[in-house]
Amino acid sequence: MASQGARATTGSICSSETEKATHTFQISGYSQHCGLGVAKYICSTRFTIGGHEWRIRYYPDGANEECKDYVAVHLEPMSQLTKVRLVYDFKLRNQATSQLSYTSISSSSAEFTADGPPTCGTDEFIEKNELEKSRYLWDDCLEIECDVTVIKESRLREIAIRPYTFHVQVPPSDLSDHLSVLFSSGQEADFTFTVQEETFRAHRLALEMRSPVFKELFRQQPRDQRTACTSSIKIEDMEPAVFKALLHFIYTDKLQDQDGHKNEEMAKNLFAAADKYAMARLKLLCGNILSKGLTVQSVTDTLALADKHRCKELKDACIQFTISSKRRMADVLSSEGYRKLKAACPAVALEMLEKSEMFKAAIINQVPEGGRPAQVNGEGSACADHDEGEHVDLLRLL
Repeated sequence: MASQGARATTGSICSSETEKATHTFQISGYSQHCGLGVAKYICSTRFTIGGHEWRIRYYPDGANEECKDYVAVHLEPMSQLTKVRLVYDFKLRNQATSQLSYTSISSSSAEFTADGPPTCGTDEFIEKNELEKSRYLWDDCLEIECDVTVIKESRLREIAIRPYTFHVQVPPSDLSDHLSVLFSSGQEADFTFTVQEETFRAHRLALEMRSPVFKELFRQQPRDQRTACTSSIKIEDMEPAVFKALLHFIYTDKLQDQDGHKNEEMAKNLFAAADKYAMARLKLLCGNILSKGLTVQSVTDTLALADKHRCKELKDACIQFTISSKRRMADVLSSEGYRKLKAACPAVALEMLEKSEMFKAAIINQVPEGGRPAQVNGEGSACADHDEGEHVDLLRLL
């Protein structure tokens, strides 16, 4: 009988390389492009993805007669192609919130060949009537964002095959779950907080470990009370629900789930509490929530809050949200919130203006070579580039 030698084990793997990129196409003067005609389009500049050049086609009056009531967007290759596969989607930016919140297609795939269709995209991107009533059209401006992933040729390579070995599956850490139970049960708690009419039991060591302010607060207690299980502190300036959320974060390093408006209100209150108790991570987490919910109506209040609690990151986010759009800037400066901000935090209001390109242009227009303010429409308006009825004299807002 022939001897049985070692059995050879070989392997290979097939993988696809991809290249991703995003191109933003801004349509300035939307109304001027309407009436261009069915199947007529304007194009973005060329951009390169996956070794090929592309551009976006924008059809303001529809790509064909059947879809003339819709705006159409297509992606067009500008390089000579043999065969290219890709995944793409088009989105509109809500310029009131600066969020990408509209898409009529999501992650559609396409394949270009030498004798195939010249473009890919959607002929019914958004109905024109819907677009013209929406916040996607702002200051007669439209922003289209196209995400493209080019799928390159598959590659085949050899790999080493390791003998299969049995292993023990390790679950994810559940430490925060156990600490949450410890907090909610109050087991072995050695300290009590009173907030209005509610009491909360906690563990001195956990609070000292997470907050230097709590550590100092405990240190200042009389020595005979430091080891007493009945030690208590009254919290005067906080709602019970906010203090409970603060303790929950101290134990678990997680925020409690909230919905909608409650989430934003809790974030504001926790933001202030995090500053008071020197909890930097909690402060930034709350700042992140507030920055994502910015609107023309809320940005000045949030900016004042960020300045009060010395959060540069949230302050910068508020300023950039405001000055990134001329229309949004004009709306904010005309709001009651801005008047309150200017009265309460004049330095912050001035900082926001100084970072605005509109303000820089206003300085130039108001003080020409002769040193006298320029007159626009006989009123010396600093915003000569705004539509009639939207003039905001920035220098008078100082």
